[in-house]
Amino acid sequence: MKTAVEAHREIEAAAVPRQEVRLIRSMSPGQAVRQGDIYIHCVAGGHAHGPEAPTRQLALGETMGSRHLALAPCEVYVGTTLPEWCRPETFLGPLIVSKDRFVVGHPEHAHISLPGGAYQVTHQMDARSMDRVRD
Repeated sequence: MKTAVEAHREIEAAAVPRQEVRLIRSMSPGQAVRQGDIYIHCVAGGHAHGPEAPTRQLALGETMGSRHLALAPCEVYVGTTLPEWCRPETFLGPLIVSKDRFVVGHPEHAHISLPGGAYQVTHQMDARSMDRVRD
């Protein structure tokens, strides 16, 4: 027979969603993965960027849907240059650079584990208004 404490722990464990992690084994420049309303494009090392970003958050906003976070070990820089394969009106996000495998986390989407490299973030665009889509 279970104690009340054991039963309570089982209920809590069942109530907390388990966060899926998508393991991306390899990426080459030109390939991209999507997490909700952002695209993470693998770009060549030396991709142009601005200074270090003030935050590791990859999407603008304060809602739960904006909480795409680049988790250490990586550096996040202000994005300045779209990948050559993107349309000019694409909404540009930050650039992530890491020598080692790192994770892009989000409370509502699967986390993405990426190999070391350079990754330019862009945002999903609404086809009618050409505004950035927000989670």
